[in-house]
Amino acid sequence: MTFSLLHATDFADRLLYKIVPPLKAGMIVLADRYAYTAFARDATRGVDRQWVRELYSFAVRPDLTLYFRVPIDVSVDRLMARRVKLKFYEAGMDLGWSANPVESFRLFQGKVLDEYDQLVQEFGLEVVDAKGSITEQQRYVRTLVTQHVKMSRVEMVDDEPV
Repeated sequence: MTFSLLHATDFADRLLYKIVPPLKAGMIVLADRYAYTAFARDATRGVDRQWVRELYSFAVRPDLTLYFRVPIDVSVDRLMARRVKLKFYEAGMDLGWSANPVESFRLFQGKVLDEYDQLVQEFGLEVVDAKGSITEQQRYVRTLVTQHVKMSRVEMVDDEPV
C-alpha cells in the first residue's frame, strides 16, 4: 500500500502540473501511463481493487484510453533486446514468486495483463494489437484518435451545434 501511495502522490503532481493546465487551455493531452497502470499493477500486488480506485478518484477521466496489448513472450523479447536485465519491480521480484527475473516477469506481467483485460471491460479502454509493426499500430491509433476528435468537435453553444 505504501508503494501505491507513493505512486499516487507522483501521479497527483503530474496531473496537477502537467495534465490539467493544458486541458484547461483547450489542448489535447497524451499521457503515457495513467491511473489504469496503478489499477492493474497494484491489484496484481494484492492491493484491494476498490481501495486503489478510490485512491485515484481525483483523476480526470480520459476521453480516450488506449491499451497496447502485447503477449508476455513478445514483451520479454523486446525488453531483453534492449537491456541486459529486467528491473526489480518491473519483474515483480518483490513478490517472491520466482528467483529467476525472467520467470518472475512472466508471472507478474501475466497477472497484470489479466487485470488490464478486466479494465478494458470496466472502463472501455480501446485495445491496440501491439504485436504488429509500429506502422500498423500508428495507423490504427491515428484512426481511433481522428474518429474521437471528429466526434468531440461538435460543441454546443446555447444548445446549438457550433
